[in-house]
Amino acid sequence: MMTKSYDVHIDEDIKDRATTLYASLGLDLSGAINVFLRVSLNENGFPFPVKLPSAESIEERRSLKFKEFLAFAKANPVFEKGYKFDREMCYDRKVLH
Repeated sequence: MMTKSYDVHIDEDIKDRATTLYASLGLDLSGAINVFLRVSLNENGFPFPVKLPSAESIEERRSLKFKEFLAFAKANPVFEKGYKFDREMCYDRKVLH
C-alpha cells in the first residue's frame, strides 16, 4: 500500500503524551492516526460523539462547581462563619467560571 506524508500541527505537550500512550500500545503516532482514520471511515464520521454542550449540561457543570466551592468554603476557616454565599454574585465575580 502506498503512503503519503503530511505535516500536522500538534501541541507539543499533546504530541509527547500521545506518543507515550500509543508506544505503550505498540504503536507510533503515525500508526495511531491511521487507526483513527480507518475507524472514522468505518463509522462514516468520528468514532465518538462530537457535539456542542447543551445549555442544560453547562448549567449542571456550573451547579456542580458551585457546590464544590461551597464545600471548600465551609471546610476552610478562612471564610467567616455565617457568610451567605450568593450564587449569582460568585458568577458575576468570575469565582466559578
